[in-house]
Amino acid sequence: MEEIMTAKQKRDSVKKNYDLIAKQYSEEFGNYIEDLDVYEEFEKHLTPNAKILDLGAGSGRTYAYFNKRGFEYIGLDFSKEMRDSAYKLHGEFPYIVDDMVNIKNHFDNNSVDAIFAVYSLFHLPIEDLKQVLSDIYDILKDNGVFLFTYQIGKGEEMADEPYLNEKGKKVLYMSYQTNEEIKSLLNMFSYTAIYRKEKVETTENAINSNDVVTAFVLVKKKDK
Repeated sequence: MEEIMTAKQKRDSVKKNYDLIAKQYSEEFGNYIEDLDVYEEFEKHLTPNAKILDLGAGSGRTYAYFNKRGFEYIGLDFSKEMRDSAYKLHGEFPYIVDDMVNIKNHFDNNSVDAIFAVYSLFHLPIEDLKQVLSDIYDILKDNGVFLFTYQIGKGEEMADEPYLNEKGKKVLYMSYQTNEEIKSLLNMFSYTAIYRKEKVETTENAINSNDVVTAFVLVKKKDK
């Protein structure tokens, strides 16, 4: 990256971009479930009426999926424009507008059955990712499940955001981790690995299409 940015400036730059693309993004993805097999695998490990926290709730597609199945869903996203777009599509539902680094301001320890963080954590600088992973572990109940994605690589960059009119200007902050780095981070906590999937994005509007592998990881918090 050309200029030195603080962790907060990196997160704020992502928020600004998602505010800008919220309407277009919601029109395309607000009712479309990508990676249905991953959703189904996650669902297999949920208890009836489980409380699910979605970190990076966006325009509400995850809410639409899990609400129909009787789960208690709470979304969290730092983009008010995304929240407003979600409400237009799906009606109002529990949705916290805040940065995920502040999740412990909203949830007590051992209070959430499942955490869903798909296509969101890779916008966190590494120092924030470590703290958020710790907070997730704290608020997750014993035997609760945590699903997240990361993009395999090293370092960080400003990547292209395909939905901006400024396409090609490299404005979207991305952080990458190797498999070994993620394994080391998870080893800080008492989790049991359940599921893993890797895929390469091939759609025209994907970030880093045909370039970076996205990994999905599902783990369960061990009962103490």
